[in-house]
Amino acid sequence: MSVTVHFVTNRNHIPENAKALFGGRFNPDGVASLRFGKAEFDVTGQTPLMNSITVFDETLAVQPAAGFVTSGSNMLLTSLHEAMAVGKRDTVVFIHGFNVTFMEALKAGARLGAELANNPNIIVFSWPSDGTMVPFMSYYSDREDARASGPALARTYLKLLDFVAGLDDETRCRQALHIVAHSMGAYVLRQGLQAICAKDSRRLVRLFDQIILAAPDEDDDAFETDEKLKKLPMLGRRVTVYFNRNDRALLVSDSTKTNPDRLGSDGPRMLDLLPKKVIVVDCYRIAARSDPVVQHSYYINNSSVSADLRATLADTESRLIENREMVRPEFAFRLSN
Repeated sequence: MSVTVHFVTNRNHIPENAKALFGGRFNPDGVASLRFGKAEFDVTGQTPLMNSITVFDETLAVQPAAGFVTSGSNMLLTSLHEAMAVGKRDTVVFIHGFNVTFMEALKAGARLGAELANNPNIIVFSWPSDGTMVPFMSYYSDREDARASGPALARTYLKLLDFVAGLDDETRCRQALHIVAHSMGAYVLRQGLQAICAKDSRRLVRLFDQIILAAPDEDDDAFETDEKLKKLPMLGRRVTVYFNRNDRALLVSDSTKTNPDRLGSDGPRMLDLLPKKVIVVDCYRIAARSDPVVQHSYYINNSSVSADLRATLADTESRLIENREMVRPEFAFRLSN
């Protein structure tokens, strides 16, 4: 099937390198400086084939005070609005995790789009993960880069919020916006949330419908404090956390990187302190089907998780989603098979 992946990135642009296009460093104009574009994929099995990629122009006006004549963000948002309004398709913002190159991030977005119902629009927010497996070093580097990428994600959110706020009743579509953050992408999301709060907490509004944290490389007390993810539910109708006790990537993160227990390993530290919008789903019984060695990327290519994701994004009531066993009434479930 054909999947269009729009992208927002604060990586450094390498136009002469067609295989990479964006590197593992920050945009030289600043860590919060963004570039925008889109790529077209054919997705068959687990190997998306990219047919084309376009980086939107950013053209400065003659007078600096006039800003941009051509704005990549406006081109992206206008394109998405048309796809949502005319095509009646939701949009998913995907934030990738640790050790992912720019091209790998786009392919992951294409695979995710192919697995979800109704061919949703996909926006990949790609931050400068190293994409190299140097033991210990690349993890710490990515962790710092994830922290520094918070303002860039906040800028993306504010651009999206301003665009939606500028639409009138006739042009505003009724389709939903969602977020899917995988692994260290949840930490990037935390940093973006904190950057919005620091700039203007009044702009924390319910712009999104579903927010999904898949195998989040986050602290297990993240929903207990304002400095972490406690305010995240303010951005959406529901937050769903998928976790797996056998996730080897997070076990390594926990045991060798001096991190606290991971949210993506055993779920929240204290269920009774969860905000009422947060739902947790235990995936340990089925995670190994699609990722038998590491059990960290089970959010894609796993029929049980894909079905659960589709139902979640369709705003199905949590207790009515098929294949779930209730562990704690209303907010804690386990995928049974």
